[in-house]
Amino acid sequence: MKMSIQVISRMLVLCWLFAPWPVMAQDKKNEGQNPKQPFIPRKQTKMPGPPLAPEEALRKITVPDGFHVEIVAAEPDLVNPVAMTFDERGRIWVTESFEYPRHAPGPGRDRIKILEDIDRDGKVDSVKIFAEGLNIPSGIAVGYGGVWVANSPDILFLEDTDQDDRADKQTVVVTGFGRDDTHELPNSLTWGPDGWLYGLNGVFNPSTVVKDGQTYKFTCAMFRIHPRSRKIELFSEGTSNPWGIAFDPLGQAFVSACVIDHLWHLSESGYYHRQGGPYPPHTWKIESIVKHQHQMAAYCGITYLDTPAYPESMRDLLVMGNIHGNCLNVDRLHRNGSTYRATGENDFLTGNDVWFMPVVQKVGPDGCLYVLDWYDRYHCYQDAKADPEGIDRGHGRLYRVVYDKIAPVPSGDLSAKSNQELVAMLGHGNVCLREIAQRLLSERHCKGVLTELEKLVVDNSTPEKHRLHALWALISGSELSPKFAKALLNHANPSVRAWGVRGVGNLLADQAELSKKIIEMAHDAHPDVLLQVAVAAKKLKGVDPIPVWIDVLASCGNDALIPHIVWQNLHPLLPKKSEQFLQLIEQSKAAEAPAVVAILPRVAEKLQDQ
Repeated sequence: MKMSIQVISRMLVLCWLFAPWPVMAQDKKNEGQNPKQPFIPRKQTKMPGPPLAPEEALRKITVPDGFHVEIVAAEPDLVNPVAMTFDERGRIWVTESFEYPRHAPGPGRDRIKILEDIDRDGKVDSVKIFAEGLNIPSGIAVGYGGVWVANSPDILFLEDTDQDDRADKQTVVVTGFGRDDTHELPNSLTWGPDGWLYGLNGVFNPSTVVKDGQTYKFTCAMFRIHPRSRKIELFSEGTSNPWGIAFDPLGQAFVSACVIDHLWHLSESGYYHRQGGPYPPHTWKIESIVKHQHQMAAYCGITYLDTPAYPESMRDLLVMGNIHGNCLNVDRLHRNGSTYRATGENDFLTGNDVWFMPVVQKVGPDGCLYVLDWYDRYHCYQDAKADPEGIDRGHGRLYRVVYDKIAPVPSGDLSAKSNQELVAMLGHGNVCLREIAQRLLSERHCKGVLTELEKLVVDNSTPEKHRLHALWALISGSELSPKFAKALLNHANPSVRAWGVRGVGNLLADQAELSKKIIEMAHDAHPDVLLQVAVAAKKLKGVDPIPVWIDVLASCGNDALIPHIVWQNLHPLLPKKSEQFLQLIEQSKAAEAPAVVAILPRVAEKLQDQ
């Protein structure tokens, strides 16, 4: 009897071990995950289910009444997408990464694809591989004869010299970006209104870039690169893991960030709150522009929604991807002196699928919002590090959100348009087309249309968006003449004056007459102008910036941003200029001005450390 019980017990164990149905079910549940250590991913309440087919995932997405979502591209045409942009022909350039989360630099399996909707029906018909051998290409921009790619430690410039849609020449523009945290690599390459190429880097990704005899050591920062000189600058520092740059119609820069507050207005030379790590001595940090939160603090991508393809209620909003919330959050901007505050709006899109990861959002040439979806069960690097085999490497989607009552309008090939036609497009309702037209004019040095652009800028009957893009075309094309700059500085429109100051500071800093005018503008009534005077003061040749900054502080009232910008530029000079600064404060009787009162304790602290 004893032997029979043992035999039966062994048979039962063998049947349990080798029975096909329970093992298959368990394998199916853990498909793609580490079977030795199954776990619930961060910020998720349960084990994620299997991936949904593109059409099934599409059916789960919800958007406001009157909108619907369409699939533009999906696997196998699009896999592991990270970054995207549109070119002047309406084509979509996407980077794909199979190497993520690899830390080691060097050649990899990643690539750049060109997606094209040939028949203009909203779906991709042609897929071409433009470049291979990359290693987590985390940002992409097209312009000035090639393709700019963030491929840490490098920013690359790829060229197609024989026009076959394959890169055949590669140049390292700058190098020295880190790879310590592959969620915080250099990213979000975006053309700014001034014609520079802007990008971001994260707080836990130390970088050391040496260029033109200068060394830049930084972590969380917004940097910019000039497309012709290849010069690099740090535009501002701080935040956390910023990923996504948007410019509003006035040319102001906004980024989304993770963990800490989600929305930031970045100004040149500003130093912002950091998620972690030390601040440089005597930093007076600048805070975010929000007091509200959305679902969970993990953001990726941002765009300024400015398009005639959507109703008025859905224009002039900032849209950000929330990868833990699996949705698109919306904020509305309100002016606050020289800066902004933002308030939350209802979500624009919800994936209703934990795999949905909106990493990029951009207004396309047809006016629709395009949403790039990484589509993975793991959202955080902690999960990717804990279970690298569980990272999905077989999915990726690109959607567009269409408003039912306004048909999307394909733009055609902007590269075939004349400069006169491009000037007209600077006033288009679609921000994507305005920006591309401006870039093309800059690349062409505004040839044959300089006078026309200048007239547009100073014509009070021209809508402001059209005027500013015309001005930015001149500035980004380095076609700002001293005579016209003088007219800008005297203009009635404060945005034109502010950009006039910025243009002179960057392009005409050696013009004594213009510098004299900017010194006088330290008493301007508009905070946008005062902010740009504060930034430009140190750039002007032969100008002592300290009296200018004191006048700006005396003029700016209780502005929330300007004193911080003045301080970041002023305090490095104080060890040698403190006596002059204090004397000028006393002589100007500015000591009671709110901004001076705010800054004086910091001056005292700085002097104590001398």
